[in-house]
Amino acid sequence: MKKRVTIKDIAIEAGVSTGTVHRAIYGKKGVGEEVQKRIIDLCLKHGYRINTVASALKRGNLRIVAAFPAPEGKNRFFYSSVWQGFRRCMAELHDYNIEIVELPYYPGTEHDQSEVLFSCYKNYQGEIDALITIGRFDSLCTRVIQTYHEHNIPIFLACDDMINCKRIACVQADYTMTGRIVAELLSSQLPKNSTVLICAGNRSTPSHYQTVEGFEDYIAQNAIPLHVLKIYGYENERELSIRLFEELDTRTGIAGAFSVSARLSILLANEVRDLGKQNEIRVIASDLFPETIQNMELGIVKNIIYKNPEKQAYRAAQLMSNYVLKSQKPPCEVEYVESHVIFRSSLDMYRKYGENLLETTDP
Repeated sequence: MKKRVTIKDIAIEAGVSTGTVHRAIYGKKGVGEEVQKRIIDLCLKHGYRINTVASALKRGNLRIVAAFPAPEGKNRFFYSSVWQGFRRCMAELHDYNIEIVELPYYPGTEHDQSEVLFSCYKNYQGEIDALITIGRFDSLCTRVIQTYHEHNIPIFLACDDMINCKRIACVQADYTMTGRIVAELLSSQLPKNSTVLICAGNRSTPSHYQTVEGFEDYIAQNAIPLHVLKIYGYENERELSIRLFEELDTRTGIAGAFSVSARLSILLANEVRDLGKQNEIRVIASDLFPETIQNMELGIVKNIIYKNPEKQAYRAAQLMSNYVLKSQKPPCEVEYVESHVIFRSSLDMYRKYGENLLETTDP
């Protein structure tokens, strides 16, 4: 029978006193970060998990707040996966005494990101141990986030970064690289001097403008003979739809098109389909969900850029939980999740990640 590891065993192997081990696993002061990490790593190595759990229990309830757009309507395309990733990480922490406060919000309404975060802060009177949200703030939300920071609430971001909010870390796709990948892909497929239409989204959203910048940088640096037509717009879909229809219908030379976001990918594909130009315009969509899968099967979409939002949220939640439970600082401030280019021939390998996304806020 395997001998149960004790604090004394950990202390001997770590070369420290039992008191130091005790302070390290219970998150008390007086232990250097490097020493604490070494002790925690030894505890995990020897299966000392029950005592790690006990340390969390001894500290009392931990309250973690998660605020992402509600996975309903058009936000379902991307944020269903984000919620799934967060919940998958939290499910792995069922042994810990954690209170999870989920705050689905509705951008562009009175129940937007700033409102739900401010209401939550007031409701719990600042008694919050960590916040995870999307780094996509307007000026009002930036002030609310600053309130969290001023009251020593650790902030973690997923999918979009906002450096000036004093967040601990962010996990996202490398959007600049994503734009470069699309540019390289289309430049090898389209005739010289043809035009690429970009559904460029919101000028102030990092994931949108960084993707566009990556695309344009690749074209410029490699002297690719392609013209770029950027169509901005995100919230007003009716106006954007009319603009897209007009450009696709009347402008000559458009041979390729891609969208910087999941929601706009549907809009773009619909306009190309309605004009019957799926054989004339090579469309690259963003993200994986039932509609983009169907559009690829119908031949409207030729490639999908899958940025794995589920993994982005899971990893951000994992970094957050390690920080509050084990006092482990993230290895870097910004961690990138790899993006994948999906072809029709490889769709079946990825299908499971995009199908059956639930339109619900319930766990």
